[in-house]
Amino acid sequence: MNKILFLPILFLLISCNQKQKQIDTWNNRIAEYQVETEKNKSDIILDTLVFNQNMNGKELTEKYAFGLSKLQFYKQFVSENKILEKQILTEKHTKAEITYLGKLRDLNNQNSYHVIKNFKIIGIGEMESPRGISNIAFLSDNLEKAIIYRMSLPNELPEKIENNILLFKSESEQVGISILGGLPTMLCVPKIGCN
Repeated sequence: MNKILFLPILFLLISCNQKQKQIDTWNNRIAEYQVETEKNKSDIILDTLVFNQNMNGKELTEKYAFGLSKLQFYKQFVSENKILEKQILTEKHTKAEITYLGKLRDLNNQNSYHVIKNFKIIGIGEMESPRGISNIAFLSDNLEKAIIYRMSLPNELPEKIENNILLFKSESEQVGISILGGLPTMLCVPKIGCN
């Protein structure tokens, strides 16, 4: 009789022990996920660019006009096959490093923009004091309009687009921006500033 009672108790103990191991494994996985999530949260700062369609004025008009004057140049770099591929253009006294970052959609999914970063060094070769120009070009999805933002330094240019967020690197952390309803007259990036 004791053996008959002992067997179910032994089976119950083994079963409980295996269940506890499964729970412990699951809890460890959850803890690892939470640590990874917290780590990623601290590495990225999100902000949203907001542009009111009714905005107008001299600065915005000038920005559109300048973008249109450079549209033909930037169009040639839009290629789904060359995302994040640096293209180098060298002339006698200039060198440009141009990278197509891909498409960025606004949060309403109404508009999308092709994003291109361009770092141009002027004054290579015989010139003694070279200087650089850093630009971010946003081309409309149909490639008919462009807005170009001049950044102060090359390290202020974005690195990539990931999950519809334009990612920049500021010192040791990533900074991301998304676009709510369009592009503003000034591009303001947290930790980097407005240009």
